[in-house]
Amino acid sequence: MEIRDLRYFCLTAEMEHVTKAAEILGISQPFLTRIIGQLEKEIGVPLFDNIGRKIKLNQYGKTFYTYAKKVLTDVETLYSEMDSLIERRERTITIMSNMVEAYYHEMVIAFKETHSNYALSITYATRKDIINALTTGAADFAFCSPPLADDPSKGIKTEIVFRELSCVLLPPDHRLLGKTTIDIEDLKDESLVTSPIGSGLRTNIDQFFETHGYRPNISCESSDMNLIIQAVRNGLGYAVIPRAKVLSDTSLRKYCIDVDYPDAYAEIGMSYNTNTDEIRDISDFRSFAVKFLSDFHDNYYKAAKFITDFHDDDDFSKDENEHEVNT
Repeated sequence: MEIRDLRYFCLTAEMEHVTKAAEILGISQPFLTRIIGQLEKEIGVPLFDNIGRKIKLNQYGKTFYTYAKKVLTDVETLYSEMDSLIERRERTITIMSNMVEAYYHEMVIAFKETHSNYALSITYATRKDIINALTTGAADFAFCSPPLADDPSKGIKTEIVFRELSCVLLPPDHRLLGKTTIDIEDLKDESLVTSPIGSGLRTNIDQFFETHGYRPNISCESSDMNLIIQAVRNGLGYAVIPRAKVLSDTSLRKYCIDVDYPDAYAEIGMSYNTNTDEIRDISDFRSFAVKFLSDFHDNYYKAAKFITDFHDDDDFSKDENEHEVNT
């Protein structure tokens, strides 16, 4: 008898339906039926009665369920206690995102300052890979734009945690520099540097341009924000970038222009698996991330009037660390 089998049994008892329980667990109905059959064979008595298309615990099943839940509670308590006792063990929280980096390094530093026993692993992935990883438990959290939809059958829950505004980054000495805001008409003869199809940034950019009847001329693609910036610096075109990146890097501000459209923003969702969260106590990061992004918004978005009120000492056109960009 395994802990997994007890979890499967308890969920089946609570759902009173093998097929529905199997769907939530992400396993086949025959496999779940076999697990329950093995439990009944090991105990020596049936645990369920069939009532139409549903099943209900019998007298033996009710007793078994009570003690099975107690065992699962004790196991979770044991895991929590061991995590806190083994002080030198660093727990890694795995995060996936379909967005190019904007504020992740600041998030990692802030989290480590208050949660030194944790490590964060943040990797770029497609939406499909992210959903699979959340479903199987390979990832603890995901940051996606546009946000993933809730999927109760897979245990996936999404919270909208940030609304990211955008701006246009231009090469040095560009003819449009000095404008207060930029219009799509201004960009029709310009080349765009952006991220690949499937990324959060590209998806939002494509949706925005399609809404306004504009098809950009893409000259360069990269999933690395630093390479996108370098490509713009080298005159390969303009880029639509998150304001969070600009507001945290003073060298970019005088080369950015606000986008004069109310829909020039992207919602960012934080997704996680509610089934996994009950088993692995990672609620600390969820609470931290919500507060961090709220504070980040207040510090950068509410405390500044963005582009025009900043005074810069850095020179965007001069960078000792040159990067090669493939076009």
